[in-house]
Amino acid sequence: MKNVKYPIVVLDKANGFQHTIATISMYVSLPHDYKGTHMSRFVEILHSKQSMINMRNLPDILREMKRKLDAESAHLEVTFPYFIKKDAPVSKTPGYMEYTCGFVGHMGKDDTMKEFAVSVRVPITTLCPVPRR
Repeated sequence: MKNVKYPIVVLDKANGFQHTIATISMYVSLPHDYKGTHMSRFVEILHSKQSMINMRNLPDILREMKRKLDAESAHLEVTFPYFIKKDAPVSKTPGYMEYTCGFVGHMGKDDTMKEFAVSVRVPITTLCPVPRR
């Protein structure tokens, strides 16, 4: 299941939590004698973990994917916008900056995490001095 938009809740230092929309991809490696899998199982797992899709319970989600789909390994990618309130430098008017956050996990046959990565894309603006003529 690739690039599915799904509502999730993430932790927020200032407000406790923040509602956002994630883009989620879920993959499993099936035994060679399987022809395919029930894609609805992926959606069932998302529904059961809706407000708990986070880095802390990533191993539990991957284990559940392996168990429900009788898979040898499982892979999960989650990307979402995260907003932080910032004041404008000159006017001090409050606004929101969007940070694109994500995490990726892969669990192998022996139920150990084989891959785990966290990402944050931070928007920046550089202002170079322009020589006056």
